[in-house]
Amino acid sequence: MGPSPPREPTDPILTTFMASLAAFPIQPADTIVVAVSGGPDSVCLLHLLRQTVSSSQLHVAHLNHGFRPEADEEAVFVSHLCQSWGIPCTVAKHPVAKICKENRLSKQEGARIVRYAFLKEVAESQKAPWIALGHTADDQVETFLMRLLRGAGGDGLSGIPNLREGIIIRPMLSISREAILTELQERNIPFREDRSNQDRRFLRSRIRHELIPMLATYNPNIKETVLREALLLKEEGHFLDQYLISQVPQYTSRLTNNEVAFVLPLFGSLHKALQRRLIRWGIRHLNGNLNGIGFDHIEAVLTRVGEDQNVQSLSLPHGVFVKKSKAELLLTKGLHIKTDAPPAFEFPSNVLENLSPNGATIDIPQWKIRLSVSLNDAREVAPLLRKEDCPAFFDFDTMTLPLTVRGWRVGDRFIPLGMQGRHKKLQDFFVDRKVPKAERGQIPLLVCPQGIIWVIGYQADERFKVTAATKRVLSLRVEGMA
Repeated sequence: MGPSPPREPTDPILTTFMASLAAFPIQPADTIVVAVSGGPDSVCLLHLLRQTVSSSQLHVAHLNHGFRPEADEEAVFVSHLCQSWGIPCTVAKHPVAKICKENRLSKQEGARIVRYAFLKEVAESQKAPWIALGHTADDQVETFLMRLLRGAGGDGLSGIPNLREGIIIRPMLSISREAILTELQERNIPFREDRSNQDRRFLRSRIRHELIPMLATYNPNIKETVLREALLLKEEGHFLDQYLISQVPQYTSRLTNNEVAFVLPLFGSLHKALQRRLIRWGIRHLNGNLNGIGFDHIEAVLTRVGEDQNVQSLSLPHGVFVKKSKAELLLTKGLHIKTDAPPAFEFPSNVLENLSPNGATIDIPQWKIRLSVSLNDAREVAPLLRKEDCPAFFDFDTMTLPLTVRGWRVGDRFIPLGMQGRHKKLQDFFVDRKVPKAERGQIPLLVCPQGIIWVIGYQADERFKVTAATKRVLSLRVEGMA
């Protein structure tokens, strides 16, 4: 399969695509990782990118989820397509079903998490500042209706963003699936159709094949109408967010990475619509996202604002706590640290960045412990196992920095090694181990942004264990300090 035929500059689909791509500050030397499943949308994305940027800028990434029998054939198809077009390609196969089961995730959610992690790994290996995805205008319509049915505010109904996390771009959100199929047919470009897209067990599939055709009997232009509504909500939401950000200094008395304190008299004087947006902004500031936060959570916070007296703190998903006093409404990531625990200790970044097999010794006097830390090639760990004082081992590449030693917090959970992927509340773990309440705050935890790595002296977390795929092993030996 050779180069695509020359294009007319007024070709509608290419003109639309080029206008969308121009919204991103892509430089001539930038590498773009293109997610290609083999379906029509992603194949068309790669095809249009070939018409727009140099092929030397493109690198395809294909992940075989292993869900369907034809998945192996699709991986071969993508490899052959890239070979014929002269584009380098990274193909990988991950046991997504197993990962979903171990982490109690739905197939859709688990596949999404694994897929994005894979794409970011490829982008990092290629030093690529961009990852291009093939979401279309039809995906935008389906997402709007799906969120409407499940319940969403203006931000949710504004649809799929064209830019996410400063790296993920979606330049086909203005192009319909019909136009994509026509383009591929006219250019004689092959693709593979995922039969699961026809499976009516999935909500998106029912919306695509049942709800939208039914709505079209009421409004033949239903797709265009929904896209217009999503755009209006997106632009209005962007304006309100920019306005609120400019007002944050006026409405907050403290603002750090771990807490947002709103001045209650000023906050209480705002319209509820703005209060909701400020609360959502505060949670996003603390967590980086609004995952798990729904309408009921925000309304529960507003209820706290309207109550006359001080009340007990309110727990929100992912470790956010809310507490109200006469002067302020406090959102925090650390409110429920046990008061009998010593202060947290964050590993010096220069120590971890320069770790070697020779290791380093880190004294943590507030916890009265000394850690001997080293970083070894997985092939060199065997001799360490023969030592009388065998250290604890962890897969260093499964964790992100910083590493911290801290005490337990209400709501802490981890996956004890050997529990087959089942989460367990740390409080229940202490109860099972018969650890007295008075002593629990004195047990140090080694944690990273993904969660608890090691209940030091008791139990490691399954997620960070050394496996056959491990390349670098973090070795830790702990001893008491006088």
